[in-house]
Amino acid sequence: MAFAVTIQADSSPIEAVLKQLGSFDSLKAQLFDEIGAGLESSVHNRFLTGTDVDGNPWKISWRARMQGGETLRDTGRLMNSYTHNVLSSGVEVGTDVVYAPHLHYGATILPKNGQYITFAVGGQYRKVKQSILPPRTQLGLDAEDEVMVLDIVGSFIDEHLLRGA
Repeated sequence: MAFAVTIQADSSPIEAVLKQLGSFDSLKAQLFDEIGAGLESSVHNRFLTGTDVDGNPWKISWRARMQGGETLRDTGRLMNSYTHNVLSSGVEVGTDVVYAPHLHYGATILPKNGQYITFAVGGQYRKVKQSILPPRTQLGLDAEDEVMVLDIVGSFIDEHLLRGA
């Protein structure tokens, strides 16, 4: 070969980052836990603001109107039941409250026996043939959640993978 160019580069910083990336498996539960805590907080905030994932206000419930309360916050059971679970490949946020899907997606409640459903609210009884629960979404990622997740991931990479390199 009559002509050759040899380029030498110091690859030690890249090798150090690759070594750190190799330790990601031992760190990812911490990352997923932080993301889960942030998303859990976002769900809790939707209850406090009474808004869905898109920022639209929930339809005010009959009970809240009659008692001057807050929709889906009478006892706080559902709001306080949301938690996150770290998985090997991510994180899930949810609740074990059995009626949560009906309140999230909406539902039509029909009488189990007889023609009417009887509700007691504030000492008053009301008989209806059906009760329609409008959807009041609590779960899902909005634009702020997406930014939060990206910020958490970026900070995590910076702190654990780049600075440690």
